[in-house]
Amino acid sequence: MHNVKQRFKEMRMFLSNLFHLNLDVVPAKRHRACMKVSDQVELPGHGIIEVGCRVACEGEGCPRPQLLTLKALNDNPKGVVIEVITDNLSVVETIPSMMDIYEGRHLGTVQRQGNWHIYVRREE
Repeated sequence: MHNVKQRFKEMRMFLSNLFHLNLDVVPAKRHRACMKVSDQVELPGHGIIEVGCRVACEGEGCPRPQLLTLKALNDNPKGVVIEVITDNLSVVETIPSMMDIYEGRHLGTVQRQGNWHIYVRREE
């Protein structure tokens, strides 16, 4: 067993030197799925709604925004409106269709300040 650990350590050092990797660097922490907020937003067809959670996904590619949205739906009580902010058009098309599968409801999508704001909530 000791021999295996030593060989692994040697291989790690060889690869780090070969590819100039710094394996001692601590990876960056991923941002949380959602940020708790208490904002009011006017949404066409719904009037003014209370947003309880915001998922900021600007610059993120698929499937990360969808996964963060599902995590936010699971982490919040039913009925809480979640705002997903993205600049990726495929996310705008995918998230509303996901809501049928995950007991959620797409309330609307609005384009503001160069980003799309998607409003969803898990049904009660």
